[in-house]
Amino acid sequence: MPFSTPARACGIDFGTSNSTVGWLRPDAETLIELEDGKITLPSVVFFNLEERRPVYGRLALQEYLEGYEGRLMRSLKSLLGSKLLKSETTVLGSALPFKDLLGFFIGELKNRAEAVADRPFEEVVLGRPVFFVDDDPVADLEAQNTLVAVAHKLGFKDVSFQYEPIAAAFDYESGIAREELVLIVDIGGGTSDFSLVRLSPQRRSLAERHDDILATGGVHIGGTDFDKQLSLQGVMPLFGYGSRMKSAAPMPTSTHLNLATWHTINAVYSAQ
Repeated sequence: MPFSTPARACGIDFGTSNSTVGWLRPDAETLIELEDGKITLPSVVFFNLEERRPVYGRLALQEYLEGYEGRLMRSLKSLLGSKLLKSETTVLGSALPFKDLLGFFIGELKNRAEAVADRPFEEVVLGRPVFFVDDDPVADLEAQNTLVAVAHKLGFKDVSFQYEPIAAAFDYESGIAREELVLIVDIGGGTSDFSLVRLSPQRRSLAERHDDILATGGVHIGGTDFDKQLSLQGVMPLFGYGSRMKSAAPMPTSTHLNLATWHTINAVYSAQ
């Protein structure tokens, strides 16, 4: 759709693995460069204990791998819809609510986008999976409301949402020449979504497209689950997972499960 003035709102795709920010403006790419000329920012925060500062994206991974003391947090989006969201964790020696951790990262996306755009953003369209939580509408709504609260706290006054597979469908629609019935498959780090959508050049300009979304669904299964299984099957047996103790009783699995799951790794550092 042709446009002659920049959009008021930005669009944020806060992903489990990577995140992007888009801004429609004339004669320019939609996606904003967020790190070293790249349009993606890995959804990672490293709290550098030695220099007492948070670091984001590729630089966060680099400092962690170089051996700086600190705390690496990844797959942050998986917090939405989980019980952890109402609790806190220890970061740089202080208690940090997990909700504030989301604010750290989304706030960094906002700051970087505003620096490139050379303007503030007070309106935002946030991408969201079809379901943050399977078979629990109350928990799913709570996850969305958490994002709204975080966005308002960061200075966004107007917050709206778009299903991620629907956004992908509309992007595809911008390049077709005839009506098509399209199955959109979005396999992400935390969730997998599927949508069946009717698309056409004639429908592209319609403001209301609800009737064109014929079916949509999703499951809370994604790449992080695959990572966990890889760890459990390929790495944790080297640390005793699946073995037996001298008494012939099975080796307790809780430590191995914690080590293989990003948001429970820190439990292994406890005195217990």
